Amino acid sequence: MRFLYALAMALTLVLTGVACQDESEPQDQGNEPNVRVQDQGMNLTVDEDKASSSTVLRYDAEEYTKEFVLQAVEMHREQGLDDTVAYYNTPESIDGQWYVFIFEDDKLLAHADQSLVGLPAHEVKSPNGYPAGEAVLASADEDGEWLSYLFTNPVSGAAEIKHTWVVDVDGVQFGSGWYESSPDKWDTPAYTKAFVQQAVDLYRAVGLERTLEYYNTPESVDGQWYVYILDEDLTLVASPLTPQAIGVPAVAITGPNNFPVGLLGTDVDASAGVWVDYRFPNPAVDGEVELKHVWAVEYDDVIFASGWYEPLPGKADAPAYTKAFVQQAIDLYDAAGIEKTAEYYNTPESVDGQWYVFIIDTETGRTIVHFNEELRDRDPSERIDSQGYFYGDDLLAVSESGTWVDYWQVNPETGEDVQKHTWAVLHDNLIFSSGWYE
Repeated sequence: MRFLYALAMALTLVLTGVACQDESEPQDQGNEPNVRVQDQGMNLTVDEDKASSSTVLRYDAEEYTKEFVLQAVEMHREQGLDDTVAYYNTPESIDGQWYVFIFEDDKLLAHADQSLVGLPAHEVKSPNGYPAGEAVLASADEDGEWLSYLFTNPVSGAAEIKHTWVVDVDGVQFGSGWYESSPDKWDTPAYTKAFVQQAVDLYRAVGLERTLEYYNTPESVDGQWYVYILDEDLTLVASPLTPQAIGVPAVAITGPNNFPVGLLGTDVDASAGVWVDYRFPNPAVDGEVELKHVWAVEYDDVIFASGWYEPLPGKADAPAYTKAFVQQAIDLYDAAGIEKTAEYYNTPESVDGQWYVFIIDTETGRTIVHFNEELRDRDPSERIDSQGYFYGDDLLAVSESGTWVDYWQVNPETGEDVQKHTWAVLHDNLIFSSGWYE
């Protein structure tokens, strides 16, 4: 009987355009750069005593996977479930990275990894406890569905992205898939995007309730990466490291110096994904405040996000620290507008030692944002330092790429009159500035 199915598989692949090549011709490795082709030869069993082989190139991994699953479905229909399960629990049924798994009544009946056979779906998990088994069962229907998740590739032994085709046939679920190397953690932007996409895929498969259940557990955390989720009302509904924040509106979430991080990214179109940067404690380094780069995706009015951290310039590197401090103010303005930006930077809690942000309106030349109320709406002609130097024109002449402006001023930390180095950036007809003192 194995001969019939092996032959059927070979004929089907030929008919779908997956043809053998003459050995004298250069072998084309395929035109899909994201498909890693493994085990170029496929051994087809003829009978117990004699074997023949056919070299099949897998140009189209998706089509090959579908045909691989179809072969299992046809065996089930012609020979019954018991024989099919028995066969797909043997090493002979495995073809490189392709193997068939079978579920019935929420139980895994067949799999290349025999340690998983017999487990209920909710116990079939990917790294970090990701509920892959539940996602697979929830996705299966009679027409077949694709889903992707992280799983162990039996060929490489590594956790990779598995693209699975799963079909429900009379209450029995048949599936198989091909693997793609997942981004390495050193490629932090790509790894972050994949981490968020996995959350979106789980939501699509099992719904919001089960997704929140998983992403509110510590096992969902992967070093510095964890998923947080905002519902359609922009309320935090998943946050595994700060469960006390569940139910808090995004606009009320703050970071160091009470910076309103929750305002960042909540008023932008994230349907295609968007990057948002802000300072936040990194759980992987004992809560040290670093620059967090967040990738946020909106799907079904729900926002899924995660990010990676980058060490901030230390205050000892005053020029770099000042530039980062100003950029944070610009980011808040871009996300929330001038009203919310002014609301924060007009408060003493926005002051970080000798650093504070002040904003100038280029049309009037007046300071419109400053933590010191007495310096707001200041007459531009009064920008004269203690040495008699008029620095007002220097401030108003800054560029979009940023300019350093030096003048003498009282350091609010020490009360001494010293030279101040101000970094000023023109943005949207506003000048965002902060500085450090000698």
